[in-house]
Amino acid sequence: MLGRRWLAALAAVAATQMVPVPAHAWLDWPGEWSPGRPTSARELATGVAEGPAQQIWQVPALIGAPIFRLAIPHRTQKDGGRWQTSNCGPAALGMILDGFGISGQETDDLRYRAHAYQGTVGMRTGTALEHVAQVAEDFGVRTTGLYREDGAFRNGSTEDIRAELRLGRPVMPLVRLHLLPGRDGVGARWGHYILLTGQTADGFYYSDSLQIDPAAGTLGTISAVQLERAMQASHLPGQAVAFDGTRLGTLAVWTPEG
Repeated sequence: MLGRRWLAALAAVAATQMVPVPAHAWLDWPGEWSPGRPTSARELATGVAEGPAQQIWQVPALIGAPIFRLAIPHRTQKDGGRWQTSNCGPAALGMILDGFGISGQETDDLRYRAHAYQGTVGMRTGTALEHVAQVAEDFGVRTTGLYREDGAFRNGSTEDIRAELRLGRPVMPLVRLHLLPGRDGVGARWGHYILLTGQTADGFYYSDSLQIDPAAGTLGTISAVQLERAMQASHLPGQAVAFDGTRLGTLAVWTPEG
């Protein structure tokens, strides 16, 4: 009995020493979760691993149209909730889950799941991309492109993003909000997540959870040059993750030809 009481007392003392570390979208945050190296788009396209041997998933058909957009429902972070100013990551993840047929996941619920991994439940902070990815994995949506071989974050390029999109995978990059189209008046320090859903003649289609109207929220366009600038200016340059839900189903693809 005494031993159990002593262990319980130690656990209570240890709990008081565990102070959550804030994770803001505009500050460096620690990477508390690492799933190991993901499979890159190149590996999936070739079937050849770029490192230690690992299982290669079934290769989906490449989207060959020069202009296309993956059909993903819109979700706004401006829902009147307590966390609406910092819910871009959970809201974008909600779009992805809705697109792959995993419905009924409220934005604040997705936030809670991600911030449980992050150690910031109840804090008015942003959500680190690795924790957004972890929640996607929990729902059966595989993520790729976030890490390098050595476990550090990958500094991705717009060509990497095109490769992922052609495999039917939406991509969530970290960007500087003021460098997005129409956001010139926003403070320079603010980070933001958008969801890249397709490619245009000179850039990309994207969905933005800051938009309330579904049409405006899903039909945003950004040039490859502007996207590259917005990604490289973030505090984690080039950070992005792609979402592979092929084992759940494939996303419908819109093209100008119908």
